[in-house]
Amino acid sequence: MARIIIAVVYIAAILVIGILAGRNVKTSEEFATANRGIPFWTNVFSMSSAWIGAGSTLGCASMCYAYGVSGFYLAIGVGIGAMLSSLLFARKIRDENVSTIPELIRKHLGNKCADAIALLSIFSVFSVVASQIRSLGTILNMFVPQLSLLTAMIIMTAVMLVYTVIGGMVAATKTDKVNIILMVFAVVMVLPLVALIQANGMAGVTAALQESRPEMLKVGATVGWGTMISSALYFGTSNMINNENFLRICGAKSGSEARNASLTATLLIYVPYLLFASLIGLVGAALIPELGTSDSILPAMINNYTGTFLGAILLAALLAAVMGTAASVTMVCSIMLSRDVVGRFKKMDDKQTLTLQRIFMILVAIAGLIVGYFGSSIVSIMEDVGAPAGAALVPIFCGIFYWRKKMNEKGTLITIVVAIVSTLGYWALGSPLGISHFLFGLICAAITMFVANSACYVPKQETEKAD
Repeated sequence: MARIIIAVVYIAAILVIGILAGRNVKTSEEFATANRGIPFWTNVFSMSSAWIGAGSTLGCASMCYAYGVSGFYLAIGVGIGAMLSSLLFARKIRDENVSTIPELIRKHLGNKCADAIALLSIFSVFSVVASQIRSLGTILNMFVPQLSLLTAMIIMTAVMLVYTVIGGMVAATKTDKVNIILMVFAVVMVLPLVALIQANGMAGVTAALQESRPEMLKVGATVGWGTMISSALYFGTSNMINNENFLRICGAKSGSEARNASLTATLLIYVPYLLFASLIGLVGAALIPELGTSDSILPAMINNYTGTFLGAILLAALLAAVMGTAASVTMVCSIMLSRDVVGRFKKMDDKQTLTLQRIFMILVAIAGLIVGYFGSSIVSIMEDVGAPAGAALVPIFCGIFYWRKKMNEKGTLITIVVAIVSTLGYWALGSPLGISHFLFGLICAAITMFVANSACYVPKQETEKAD
């Protein structure tokens, strides 16, 4: 009963905060970027909540449960990617005054490049929508086992839609404060302490693993240095182009505030969160060595070592970790569809754009619900196929912001094609070189970007001054 009550309280709080915060949203710009006026600390919390999802929470713990200290590569790679994103891109993105990645591409490289990136990004982001919605239903199902997975997914999708459709980014940033407080309380403060007490400290963890699986304590023994480095590079570079965080960066008051908020969120909340989630997984390997699947180590730790009331609060924190990301990616997908797809072919005033953004949010969420429920394997395939978007975007972003003079539409289109062909082709061959298909595509795209843009660059002729 305690779990049901806390689940209801959390859902009610999210709805009330979101609806109250978003009741005055009247324009498409307010919906997408909170009118570019998100306060600094609000944005710090919101960026952290957007970054932290099922992958950051359950994924980091899962890696260390399965691979021991070698599993920290996930947290390290993702954290480095977030820092690079903050330092290299955040300020420059905000200074462009755009709302979506395709808008940024269109501004500098033309419609054809933007259209290609829009299609790749929408496909990639939608796969995350589906997986996050499934995760929301799965966690609610832990609160109320009497619910079917489909019913739980429908309930959480409806909750997310109510406050985001009404309030957009304004509502998202307000509810993110609640989400991040719960997440930090659970994963950074309570669960590590509970886990270490149960294991008799790190000395107890070391002793237990030394006896059962000593290779877990040696870096590179369970995974291999090649895989660790390749995977860390994959997660780091893919996290440099973070669709969930793009709207928050665009919503900052200024470029410098966008960079500082992003860097503060990374160092103060995101990286510690990743490391503590990983630590919980490592301690879990000592406490519960015979767990059926590594992905369920966090819920298993909560069920085994916390009381009913505290356990319910900690499960609510897992729900919060997924809720912020789910809302973000659904919003990103709907805004790109309305602005970068429909907006390319139909001129709309601000009221029509806002209405369309809200309609697309509902449609994207419903589609994500269907795909997430019926095709978890399809979602995995979609995530793999979505890799070309990241492989193309990382070098293109570097080119736009740091090599702008020679960047051109033709050279960039060639880069996009190479990113798609090399990533999917290498994946289809079974990744024969031992590195991820994303990383292979990224290397090919980066080389192509310099070569193709240099080859296709045509210097602008200076206008002769009249005598």
